[in-house]
Amino acid sequence: MPMPRLPVWLERYRALPRGVQVFAAGQFLINLIQTAQFLLLNLFLKDRGLDDPSIAALTSQRFVATFFLAIPAGLWLRGRPLRWPLILGATLFPLMALASLETVRCGAMTAASACFLAMGFAGLILNVANLPMAMRLAPPHQTSEAISLLFATWAAASICGGLVASVLQGIGHLDVGGLHLVFDEYSTLLLLTLAGFGAPFLFARLPDPAAPCQAVKHWLHVHRGDVPVLLRTLLPTLCIATGAGLSIQFLNLFFNSVFGLDAARYSAFGSASNVLVLIAGLIVPEVRRRFGWRGAIIGVQAVAVILLATMGFTELWKHAAWALPLAVTCFIIRQPLMSMAGPSISELTMTYVGERNRELMSACNGAVWSGAWWLAARVFQVLRSHELPYWQIFLTTSILYLVGTYFYLNLIHTVDRRDAQLPP
Repeated sequence: MPMPRLPVWLERYRALPRGVQVFAAGQFLINLIQTAQFLLLNLFLKDRGLDDPSIAALTSQRFVATFFLAIPAGLWLRGRPLRWPLILGATLFPLMALASLETVRCGAMTAASACFLAMGFAGLILNVANLPMAMRLAPPHQTSEAISLLFATWAAASICGGLVASVLQGIGHLDVGGLHLVFDEYSTLLLLTLAGFGAPFLFARLPDPAAPCQAVKHWLHVHRGDVPVLLRTLLPTLCIATGAGLSIQFLNLFFNSVFGLDAARYSAFGSASNVLVLIAGLIVPEVRRRFGWRGAIIGVQAVAVILLATMGFTELWKHAAWALPLAVTCFIIRQPLMSMAGPSISELTMTYVGERNRELMSACNGAVWSGAWWLAARVFQVLRSHELPYWQIFLTTSILYLVGTYFYLNLIHTVDRRDAQLPP
């Protein structure tokens, strides 16, 4: 009996070049560390005796290096080979993630801050090089699939990390012979961090294609006409990144503080959400082909904003029997919708700024996200120290999301008009 054929949209992923697939596998291992931290790091720090403001102060150190060094890194990498920077970042990131865990466990908080800072620098290198490398490895007609596959590795890693966290913490402890094993946030973070050490070996197998446009002047040079283009592209990113920094990085604290949800159940809900994120991410190219930029960005983000606001408002009725199920439902559905816009936004912005500025645009995005998340974490620290309720923070995030989504309309209009002027 002949094997059933895959849908056309899945066949397009199978047709991607081998280099893109290897690159995505390496990114999956790096994302195992990042998603483990997203799920469990705040809860691990809270278990070590840190309160909400102290957690925000420590974890925000990851964004300081990125904020100050992202643009110089983007300028330096512009037009250069990217394989060795990726190998460097993929080696340094798990090393510093491991050092961060150990310094916190030993109570060396000054050293922990330095490790979080170095981890931010390693993440910066990876973030600046990721999208430009994916676009170099894939031919133009496969760009949407290459970017979507790269984004899908986050969801796949989140599913695996969430399942591992749920299973291990569901076991709790295990006695093997005379050895007593405890499965808590620390041991789960440690296991998934060690898995990330496989990434540099995969990146070492990548081809190293040249940039489509080589820099012709000094590496610090930026064309005068490119500055307003970059600024227009970064304005909506600034709004959305600030909003996300205020609430998304602290969702586990929201569910723990408001509903008493432990790490095991939160990880399980996160895994359920990320199954949908993975599916939604893979169908992004098809959605964009059918509904254009407006449907793939504006439509899905608008629904995601409504769900985020609804999730926040459940705090007002947290003792009601329906409050937690509603909050969890909004959490599970919101993330796929918001993540679904990510690949389309990346493709839109990279198309808008042009080949010459892709590395610089990637770096500027990293600087904006890191700076916004650092500032938002500090604001969150102040707001929570004054006992501002979570629902007001989530409502602020929703407003910032809507403003950023509106600004994307201008970029979409420009790119659509430019495409219409191209010869058929």
